[in-house]
Amino acid sequence: MARLRVKGIAFDMYGTVVDVGAVADACKGIAPDPTAFAALWRTKQLEYTFLLSLMGKYQNFWTVSERALEFTTRRLGIELSPAQHPRLMNAWLEPRPYAEVPAVLARLKERYPLAILSNGSPRMLQAGLVHSGLRADFRWVISADAVRLYKPAPKVYAQAPKQMKLKKADILFVSSNSFDVLGAKSFGFKVCWINRAGVPLDALGPRPDLVVASFEALRTALD
Repeated sequence: MARLRVKGIAFDMYGTVVDVGAVADACKGIAPDPTAFAALWRTKQLEYTFLLSLMGKYQNFWTVSERALEFTTRRLGIELSPAQHPRLMNAWLEPRPYAEVPAVLARLKERYPLAILSNGSPRMLQAGLVHSGLRADFRWVISADAVRLYKPAPKVYAQAPKQMKLKKADILFVSSNSFDVLGAKSFGFKVCWINRAGVPLDALGPRPDLVVASFEALRTALD
């Protein structure tokens, strides 16, 4: 495969740079099956972003996450104590990066300007990047909040070329989320799918330019 020629890289945040599985850790002692609890919470969180965008409504990602948590607890018959609710929500402010991410970002930022492009609210993104020790790696932290829509709406992706001052075809967008990969490629970015789980791509197309299993494999592909 020919080497990708890009001038900047934009990354999705949750599930790509930081591990949303860390949210399951906060669920321990609260839910009988913390992994299932966190998975349902994440599923409803994303579903609500799709619904809000399609309905022409908007709530920021923190509020969406709270609404998804409310559904999850009701669906699973779990009543949270006053201390447990903030403990769960704060997990989104204190994520951990995937193990290989810090070293790879340190290498990539020597060659490319880097951005975060995420559905997360500005507060969530800034807090999460500071907590994970990655804030200094990114020149731009771009939130869907600015356009009051959620990915995969084209207006969300369109923020990156404007802020990075690059043509969209010169930006590599990196995400682990299949819907995000399809949306970004449809918008006109070059796209890398971080497919850690080895799952099939959604059948709607278009296909990403690069599929790798880790950030280290991404770095190797760009060398």
